[in-house]
This record gives sequence, structure tokens and C-alpha cells, in this order.
Amino acid sequence: MPLAALTPVLNDLLHQRDTESMSNQRSQSLQQSTISSNDSSERKEHLCKGAGGGLSASIANPSSSSSSSSSSLCIDDRNSHATQTIKFVKNENSLKREDSFLRRFSIHYGYRGFGTMVSSKRNLRTNLEKDEPIKSRYLFVRRILRSCNYFVISTDESFLFYWLILLNIFVLYNLWIPIARQAFEPLQRDYADLWKFIDYLADTIYLLDIGIQFRTGYLQQGLLVYDHYKLAMHYIRSSRFICDIVSLTPLELLQTKFGPIPILRFPRFLKIYRTFQFYYLQESRTVYPNTYRVLNLFHILLLLGHWLAAFYFMVSKAEGFVGYWSYPKPVGNFSQLAKMYLRCLYWSTLTLTTIGDLPPPETNWQ
Repeated sequence: MPLAALTPVLNDLLHQRDTESMSNQRSQSLQQSTISSNDSSERKEHLCKGAGGGLSASIANPSSSSSSSSSSLCIDDRNSHATQTIKFVKNENSLKREDSFLRRFSIHYGYRGFGTMVSSKRNLRTNLEKDEPIKSRYLFVRRILRSCNYFVISTDESFLFYWLILLNIFVLYNLWIPIARQAFEPLQRDYADLWKFIDYLADTIYLLDIGIQFRTGYLQQGLLVYDHYKLAMHYIRSSRFICDIVSLTPLELLQTKFGPIPILRFPRFLKIYRTFQFYYLQESRTVYPNTYRVLNLFHILLLLGHWLAAFYFMVSKAEGFVGYWSYPKPVGNFSQLAKMYLRCLYWSTLTLTTIGDLPPPETNWQ
């Protein structure tokens, strides 16, 4: 029993001695390696010093081959060390240098969205002055053109989305209201001042949209262009610019001679391409794209029924409200604006959906 109790103690003592011997051997090997490295460094320094003297001697006496070989070894060591240091410096500089691909496009500045706070305007102004100078005789013109580079609208910004919402309100106004004003005279006569104010406001929004499209950025090889000249030329050379100019044709001036003709605002329909842009932008943002597509289709069907209702009333008016097919003569209850519009809309809905029996047309107009 006492011997069995002493065996674990003896094993622990033997294990401690083994670990101490292993640690001593490791320390001795480390000391030997440090001593050998110091000796090699001293030898290299001695060779380099001797090579310096041997190099001068070899210049005087070209037959000294040993000195030349030692000098070449030293020079090779120095060159290799110098190349290593140069590579290290180049690697550090390569992390800080500007990419050659980005350097090609000096027109791309740091991202400055429309309406965002500019934290480092001073640095951006110095960068703009280093770029290609703006050719103008007047200093204030150059300052204005440089300041325009601060505000560029990105296609990913929320500002463009909200602006398209406001713009499409007036685009839909021009699609829905002028045809109704042309067909139903009480609508135009009773609210003439209101329609005139909204028409001027819609034209102002159209003009502002032209200015905004001059400052809307586009991607060139994956980078957003900020240069004012390139943005302007990109917009002017596009079909959007032609549509915007034609949509603002002042045909309303003919009303001074022929009276109120609201349908003369039909050039404003060309602005519908901005509605398509808003549609795709909204579809990419919404959580329920299928529901949005269904609502858009329903809106198109309602707009088509609205236009057919207006055409139905105008044809009935041209025929003198005669016949079973046309709208009844607007006398008494049939002269109310709501009655006229809803009855015509009901007729157009039946025509589109082919529900129920419709009276056959009797004249060419019908």
C-alpha cells in the first residue's frame, strides 16, 4: 500500500525533469541561432568594408579578381535590399494612389446628391479648379457653372421619385381633364378661372422638369457623370428633349380667336414618357408589384372609358341629340353635369365590356 501511494509522486517528479530538460534545449538552440545570425551579419559588414577597399584597388589594378568578386557580392546584396525596399514603398503607394481607370474620368466627383448637405465644399472646390477649366469671359458665369457641379440628381435618389409623383399629377391632369372640358360645356364654363390657373401651374411644372433633366445624372461605364456640359449635351441629344419642347407648344394662343378650346393642350400628352419612368421606378420600390400592375391596368381601362364617354357625348352633340343611339337632349334632368358624365361613362363601359344590348348606330357619325 505505501509503495502504490508513492508511484504517482515519482511519476510527477520524472515528468517535471523531462519538461525542464526540453526547455533548456530550446533555449540553447535559440541562443545558438542568434549567435550565428550575428556572426553572419558581422561577416557581411566586413565583406562590404573590404569590398570598398578592394573596389578602389581593382580600379587601379584590374588583375585583382577576388576583390572584384567580393565587391560584386556586396553590391548584389545592396541592390537586392534596395529593390526590396523600393517594392515595399511601391506597395504602400499603390494602396494610396488613384486608380488609372478613375483618373481617366475627371468629370466624376465625389457623390453630391441634390439637396444633400455638403460637408467638404472647400475640398471639392479645389478639385473642380484643378479640372479642365470652364471657358467663359465672365467670372460669375464660371462660378455659376462650377457650382452647378455640386447638385446632380441621381436616378437612385428619393428626390427624383418624389418629383416624378408631383409631375405625374399634372400629366394625368392633362390626360383626364381637357377632353372632359371639351366635351361637357358646363364643366368648362362653370370653372373657367380654376382651369386657367391649373393650366399655368402645369406648364410651370413642365418647364421646371426641363431644368431638372438638365441636372439629372447618368451612368458612364458604371460611374455617375457630374460634368454640367456632358449632362446638358446628353439631354439635348436625346428624344426626351424634343418631346419636352413640343409638349410646351403654345397652341392655347388660338383661343383668343376661336374661343375656349381645351383640347388644344393635346401636345402635353407627349410628357407621358415620364409616367412610364415613374411606373418602373415605383414597381421596383413597391412590396407588392403584382398588385401595383393590376391597379395600373385598372387605371388604363378607366382612362379609356373616360375618353370614350367624352367622344360619345361629342358625337351626340354633333348629331343634334337625335335618335335612340345618342345621348338625350340635355334638357331638365339630363342637363346636369353629373347626369351627363355618368350616363356617357355607363355607355362606354357597356361598349368596352360588351355587356347588355346596345342600340345600333343610325348615321355615319354614330
